[in-house]
Amino acid sequence: MNTEITKCTDDKAGRGWIFYDAACALCVRGRQRAGRLFESRGFVWLPLQTPGAAARLGVAHSELMAGMWLLPERGHPLSGCNAWIELFRHVSWLKPIAATLSLPGIKLLGQTIYSWIARNRRCLGGKCERRRPGSAR
Repeated sequence: MNTEITKCTDDKAGRGWIFYDAACALCVRGRQRAGRLFESRGFVWLPLQTPGAAARLGVAHSELMAGMWLLPERGHPLSGCNAWIELFRHVSWLKPIAATLSLPGIKLLGQTIYSWIARNRRCLGGKCERRRPGSAR
């Protein structure tokens, strides 16, 4: 396993590691705004682009880049809406949102919205790569 990711994830983060897309302006702004909130609760932020991230999470590279990931200190990797629910559970004033997002119908809606945002994050972040006419999707 890559020593850079092993060192980052073997250091005691306390609660876990949040993997975000460091090449996405929207993701970077989100990390800047929420970074300290979760860092103060024992989470460490790492770019998805960190060598060895996919192997550490046990996912394919294409799956890795589909959205953010949370690797709890104990437990299995979580992505998307599930990752945010777990993060919200660690902040007292966000616990009601975590509980609401955990409800079956709301969770499906939350995951659908998260998936749309993740797929379109580069456009939402201000660097939309327009498809050329005749190019494949």
